[in-house]
Amino acid sequence: MWILTYLIGHNSIMSTLVWITGLSGSGKTTIGKKVFNKFKKKYSNTIFLDGDIFRNIFGGDLKYSIKERLENARRIHRLCKFLVLQDINVVCATISLFKEIHTMNRKEFKNYYEIFIECDMMELKKRNQKNLYSKSKKLKNRANVVGIDLPYDKPKNANLIIDNSKKNNLEIKVEKIINLVM
Repeated sequence: MWILTYLIGHNSIMSTLVWITGLSGSGKTTIGKKVFNKFKKKYSNTIFLDGDIFRNIFGGDLKYSIKERLENARRIHRLCKFLVLQDINVVCATISLFKEIHTMNRKEFKNYYEIFIECDMMELKKRNQKNLYSKSKKLKNRANVVGIDLPYDKPKNANLIIDNSKKNNLEIKVEKIINLVM
């Protein structure tokens, strides 16, 4: 009987993956956390995954070459798939700018929303989160920074593109995502 009560009282939609992607420093985590907080209020079976934290969870065994970044993206994809199959909604903020991953996500998730956080490179260099962009200047050759010396696949079929070149209107940007998903 308690199972029936749980199912009736459980605010659930068909489990959803909200995949928030963009270059380092674009605002994925900030926007993703806000989306998660709003989503969680309505759907308790929701979690937030962040690409940087994800690396630490798995012991930081992968570095930042294109091959290792792709493997990390595959791991994130597999974890999201596992969670969605358990009826858990996932808001995931990750660089993962690989066409292969976007294609897998679209193929394997019925309720998949790809959000691309666009940000001007000059602005990213000004923000310089984690000192990635200044470090890439010093190293000149191979800093393994996506968008600088590593290529990326800008999503061609994103459900939504949000320009976050200016750190303003956060609530409006979040509402666009919530309105799309809900």
